Amino acid sequence: MRSRLILSIAAASCLLLVEASEAQHLLSFPTAEGPGPTAEEARVFMPGTQPGQLTDPIAGANSCRSCHEMGNDPAKPVEMWRGSMMSQAARDPLFWAALTVAAQDSYWLEGTPEGTDSCLRCHMPAGWLDGRSEPFNGSAMGFDDFDGVTCEFCHRMVDPFFEDTYDRARECVSPGCDWDPYWDEATTASETAALAAHGVDTTVSSHVQQFDGSPFYDGSNQPVETAYTENGSGQYFVDPLERRRGPFEDAGAIDGVPHQFQFSRYHRSKYFCSTCHDVSNTYLENRGHELDPTLPTETVSAHSYGHVERTFSEFMLSDFGLDGGAPGAGFYAPDVFETSRAGNVIASCQDCHMPDVSGRACVIGDSSVLRPTESLEHPQSGVPSHELTGANLWITSILASTQEFSANYDPVNQTLLGQGPAILTLDMGAGITPGHEELLAGADRALANLQNAAAIESVRYSSMSGDLEFRVVNRTGHKLITGYPEGRRMWVNVQLFDGMTLVHEINPYDDVEDTLRGLPQRPSGPFLGANEAYVDELVYEAQMSSSLTGETKSQHFLLGDAQYKDNRIPPRGFRIGEAADRLAVPVWAGAAAPGYFTTEEYAGGWDDVSLTLPTGADRVEVRLYYQVTSREYVEFLQNEITGTGDTTLTDPPPGGGATSYIVQDEDEDHFDQLRAWGTTIWNLWDHNRDLPGAAPVLMTTEIIQSIFEDGFETGDTTQWSSQSP
Repeated sequence: MRSRLILSIAAASCLLLVEASEAQHLLSFPTAEGPGPTAEEARVFMPGTQPGQLTDPIAGANSCRSCHEMGNDPAKPVEMWRGSMMSQAARDPLFWAALTVAAQDSYWLEGTPEGTDSCLRCHMPAGWLDGRSEPFNGSAMGFDDFDGVTCEFCHRMVDPFFEDTYDRARECVSPGCDWDPYWDEATTASETAALAAHGVDTTVSSHVQQFDGSPFYDGSNQPVETAYTENGSGQYFVDPLERRRGPFEDAGAIDGVPHQFQFSRYHRSKYFCSTCHDVSNTYLENRGHELDPTLPTETVSAHSYGHVERTFSEFMLSDFGLDGGAPGAGFYAPDVFETSRAGNVIASCQDCHMPDVSGRACVIGDSSVLRPTESLEHPQSGVPSHELTGANLWITSILASTQEFSANYDPVNQTLLGQGPAILTLDMGAGITPGHEELLAGADRALANLQNAAAIESVRYSSMSGDLEFRVVNRTGHKLITGYPEGRRMWVNVQLFDGMTLVHEINPYDDVEDTLRGLPQRPSGPFLGANEAYVDELVYEAQMSSSLTGETKSQHFLLGDAQYKDNRIPPRGFRIGEAADRLAVPVWAGAAAPGYFTTEEYAGGWDDVSLTLPTGADRVEVRLYYQVTSREYVEFLQNEITGTGDTTLTDPPPGGGATSYIVQDEDEDHFDQLRAWGTTIWNLWDHNRDLPGAAPVLMTTEIIQSIFEDGFETGDTTQWSSQSP
């Protein structure tokens, strides 16, 4: 399928000149005599660098260790990265199970499993760029590919809008935004380095092409399609040569660096993160347009179609996404949380997810710069910590447990995930072996991240009327919760006590069935008991729907074409008037609901809750919980892959054939090495259902005692640390 996109030295069309002094390469495209592009190619095509277009393949992360694995230095980039989900993106068992479902969904819809190309593109970018996304089960991937989103992949990314960034027309452009302090550049040295980078980027961009082979950029270094303003959904642009880029001009002055270095403001920019953290269904967007001169994914930005995730858009719609950023609150308040910006404001994703630390980014003799104290050019910037922390403490804990010397070693997990690539595609022995200490440290950071993400405030209960009021505050720069929607959820649990007697509970969790009681989508139970209630408004989540499957609520990632529910709490300053353009408006019962939150709630970044409960209680406990994944999602993955239980695809499939669940058909080699994921993902969840992440993680608690009609006392906020709630 990808033959038209692979570099061919023998091809006789489209001369590729990287620089005058560099080797010449040829890019082959279909000719009138040869085969043209296929529908499968069109459906998975996205702008950016294509497979085979790199002169120098992405080097494995192991090559970075000699200079960037640094022992006791606080920065230690490689060690921090190893404990992140970036490093484990290709070892994540939920990813492989979801990819299996995406493969058979693609086969169900179009008769081919090419839909997984988008999954492999993001989770194994080095292998994808090197042409190993076929077969679509990932079986061609090997060794370093399993290190996921690697060091060199990120540090070779090129700003697709480099011209606007260099011209000061993209970021820090408002009258109140001071350019040099914003980027922490003290002298003209950075401007000189930026000019040199602009020249290289101009050369690199001149070879980026549309699907039909025409230039992607015009003569002014702007995308030909003017509505294409952001490169989301995995649309990455990568330097074909091994020029590693970073945000410090003075890093290039270090003697003995074993690779080329290019100064890059892009790596400090919030737009860097849009590449992967606005996710849209490009597969469905291009479907039906395979013969168009220009594909939809080339004409507009990904945030304008096929909503799946909108983390970056949510940030851009918040106060923090405004030019110059904004001060945080709680753990992120300026007097607590330091950034490289004036007043310790937060203005980029990296400010929180890669917070500055004092240290050295590399060790080459004694020449590496100790930041920030030894840097004359960037005096406010420490080394960005490569912790890349999110909220997925469940997977990192499980991966650590597969190693015999880990403090949480579990031979069952080792056996389940160690079945080998011949059975699961996943090769746990490939790449850098996950460091159990780094993984457990990453899980601890994810827990702390969750505990810092929210607060429950202004709790008030009237024992006479039964009225309860409280506020759930979002302290992050995006919706709470955010990210991959399938199975992730956050909910408020309320318990009402009379002395030691629990008299009423909202959103109770069943510790036997390991799910919420009373879920509308789970008619088999567990059921609500006496004096219990399920309140859907207090379960914060995003749920897709699919007109293709006919499901009002669908968990088919690849087939989801609309939303059923999105009541997640907005970040502070959320500009609801602009949210429709980014498909980030709240949704309730399948309809856009911009009025779901009030003007005050959008401005403050919170949800004000009012409930009527039984009267006469003397204590109220309000808790906020989070789950990485739910029992319902794992059951869905198991059922869809094995073809048993509550399956949701209809027969005959629109893509042809007699049955939907061809993943279990031994005659279909598309699904070799994926079939076992149905039982494996269930057994993995079942065995680890009590680990935090599968089990509810307590984010924050507020308890009110000694309640009176006209007054109340508020106890201290408590947070779960080491014991299961």
